Amino acid sequence: MEVTSLEKFGRRLRIAMIGGGLGSYIGESHRIALRADGLWDLVAGVFSRDYSLSKATGRQLLIDPERVYTDHHELIRAESLRPDRVDAVIVATRPSSHAGIVIALLEAGFHVVSEKPLTSSVDEAIAVEDALVRSGRRLLLTHCYSGYPMVRMARDMILRGDLGRVTAVDTEFANGAYAAGAPADAWRLGSAEAGEAGMLVDLGTHALQLATYVTGARVSEVAARLDRLSPGHEIYDSAFLDLTFDNGAIGRCWSTYQAAGAVHGLRLSVYGDRGSLAWDHESAEVMWWRPVDGPATLLTKAGPMATDGALTASRFTAGHPDGYGLAFANLYRDFAEALIAESVGNDPGHFLSRLPGVEDGVHTLDVVEGALASHTADHARVKVPTRTRLH
Repeated sequence: MEVTSLEKFGRRLRIAMIGGGLGSYIGESHRIALRADGLWDLVAGVFSRDYSLSKATGRQLLIDPERVYTDHHELIRAESLRPDRVDAVIVATRPSSHAGIVIALLEAGFHVVSEKPLTSSVDEAIAVEDALVRSGRRLLLTHCYSGYPMVRMARDMILRGDLGRVTAVDTEFANGAYAAGAPADAWRLGSAEAGEAGMLVDLGTHALQLATYVTGARVSEVAARLDRLSPGHEIYDSAFLDLTFDNGAIGRCWSTYQAAGAVHGLRLSVYGDRGSLAWDHESAEVMWWRPVDGPATLLTKAGPMATDGALTASRFTAGHPDGYGLAFANLYRDFAEALIAESVGNDPGHFLSRLPGVEDGVHTLDVVEGALASHTADHARVKVPTRTRLH
């Protein structure tokens, strides 16, 4: 029997977490995801700016108290000296702190798993990208929806030409989180983290990344209308973007916190000259395929028409839902496989090609910056920078 890369590597990858303490939804999402395949051990962290909460989180997670640190500076100093230092660090803090923490980790030689958005601004995102290139490390940006089997199936089908020439992309993240008011601690409604475009940075980047992930195209131009549907909000809580892609397709993207009654609200449709695909996160196990020369077909994950990408991302047979947690876990599994492959001298490219990374972070923030400029210029079309891709 062939020896696997994990057997050659000889251990699980060790990981630390910054942020994500007790009561944190996103922190627990990361912990569920990293445990799913037994490839990671969470052994250290700074789980909160409140050291007492950080220690309480460490106790609940059975982490050695000596490896629960006061801040990321102490984590970097202490872990760098340990013979069993962590291989990677999760950054699950608020967006305004990402750049400084991520750059410090990369410069110290750690791989990074970063919550999205990558940073709060394009300039900071480019600084992270520069640090990543200098470090020779790897960075996973957890745009978790790209781990769903049907999203990966859409990508495979578009890549092999099933839709023909892609002509239009329609995506939205129409969420009703704050349509009926907001709690006093709803920091996403303030401008401190990402300025007036905070909602677009939070929700819109997910929808934009989904569109670019499945099509392989980048946004080349944007025209935007930004609104405050709730007058008391500091941020624009609704954004309509009119998009042009670098493959010639047109598109639109709507994101909002004010879609009253919406449960989640993430959707994607892609149209080509040979057919179209439609996926809705609230029915994530299926996707409509409507070819121009045949009947509409409801595709299922792990079903008879599933692509390799969909099958690899499916943990259970068709009819047995995988869900959000395992879509998230697919990112952690692929990232672990890439790091382990690289460590034992194998090519990690196959695993890295499935994953969102620093380029996704830079590009989506480029689009956000273009949208702000467009809105300020009476909704004029604004060119989005064309940047050299790392891979």
